[in-house]
Amino acid sequence: MRKSAATPAGISSRTTAQFHRWTVLAFFTISFCLVVPSIIILLKLTSTSTNENDFIRSIGKPRNASDGGNADIGQQNDNKSTTQIISNNSHHKPIKRSYKQTSFPGFSNTITEVRCGGHSAPTCAECPNGNGAAWCNGECEWDYKTHTCGRSSKLAHIHPDYFKIIQRYAFQPVVTNNGEYVNVIMVRSPFRDADDEHLYNYYKEEVLFLGISSFESFPLSSPNPYSAKFESSYYLNMFPGFLHMMHQPAEHFPSNVTTILMSQSDFNLEEPYLFGRQQQLQNTEILYDFVYSGGDQDVETDCVGWASYNKNFSFVREALEVMCSDEFNVTGVLVANKNKANTKACTIPSSCDGKIVQTTFLDQRQFFTYLSQARWAFLPQICDASPRVSTQALSMNKPLLMNRNIMGGWKYMLPGVTGEEFNDIHDFRAQLRKILDNTRGKDNPYTPLKFVRENYGNAIAGMRLLEFVMSHWGDRIDLPNGTKFLVPTGA
Repeated sequence: MRKSAATPAGISSRTTAQFHRWTVLAFFTISFCLVVPSIIILLKLTSTSTNENDFIRSIGKPRNASDGGNADIGQQNDNKSTTQIISNNSHHKPIKRSYKQTSFPGFSNTITEVRCGGHSAPTCAECPNGNGAAWCNGECEWDYKTHTCGRSSKLAHIHPDYFKIIQRYAFQPVVTNNGEYVNVIMVRSPFRDADDEHLYNYYKEEVLFLGISSFESFPLSSPNPYSAKFESSYYLNMFPGFLHMMHQPAEHFPSNVTTILMSQSDFNLEEPYLFGRQQQLQNTEILYDFVYSGGDQDVETDCVGWASYNKNFSFVREALEVMCSDEFNVTGVLVANKNKANTKACTIPSSCDGKIVQTTFLDQRQFFTYLSQARWAFLPQICDASPRVSTQALSMNKPLLMNRNIMGGWKYMLPGVTGEEFNDIHDFRAQLRKILDNTRGKDNPYTPLKFVRENYGNAIAGMRLLEFVMSHWGDRIDLPNGTKFLVPTGA
């Protein structure tokens, strides 16, 4: 029988059929190995993209009361890190916001100016005063096309009336780590007049106003007999959020107000830290046991009045009887205990002659000099929401002798670590003896600098403030590029 022309010599038709079957099988096997994984990878990428978009949309979304009520943000285990919040904000172009509430009617009764750099003017247009671009800085920016001075483009993320608002004492600006303003204003004290409240209500939908404990016992009514009175509930429910100094905020704030345990004194600690480091390197001599800062005392009325009440000077006089006794022979400095003319001082026990120095009101660096020459800082006050002296002293590695009943600043006291605390004159003697023995000897057990550097300062407190703001009101705020933390400015 003649072989088929389609069959190569030496190969049977059965072998040829098997060859074709193996070829087809190999083709489908290779295709399956290449195509299926590609489809899986494509589906995975699509799913990841969707999840990331959902995640991005979730960050910065304000929480409502059911998300934690007014529990302090600092006490919560928040899933959103500060890095995520910053990253989210930088991924989106700032919203071009339109502001309907401008030119508050009350401004017509006050002098408002813009900062042009080294000087001020009623408006940006008037900043140059014939001197061109060199005189158009600060809040303003020179347009080289029209040769006119207008509002700086760097301020596009804040309300056009922002700087007019913060000219009033109660309203405190907030800046980033780069010193750029954000559309947040802290209300740090009771309103000075009805105009302040009208201003707040006028702008509250377009500027984020948050309360901050920085003045006496605000937001609670002050026990100071020389202070104006108001119902505590008046301010407790006024702002959407509050930076407070309370032990139990839930006992005071309604559930719709979001709170965080944070004070003005948590911030701006680099200056005392660097000053203290410099004095340490210079081996500054210790001349005193303590320093007490009286603010700006009511010297003309023998330290009886508003400031003296806030600094509890009546207790200081009582404590000095103990400190200046032969048992203790304490040496110290009473800052701002003399009038500015240096002609009159507040009366103190005669036993303190030669032991206690009384000064006039001092600038910051003069105060730091005295503090660097002392072993510890004395804080006897009660009606003080945010004692700057406490963290300034800690930043200079000085422990505290603090009144346990102080309204703000109690969070800085860890007995045996950052100093000692007393309740009243009855246990004052024992606590005084403890801090004297610990600081007069060579083996000082206190570590105030370590404590404050690990827990406070702009980088730490400012990052918490940024997270607090953006987690709850991120839809209302546009952050400038490079924002890492936020800082409430001012005294």
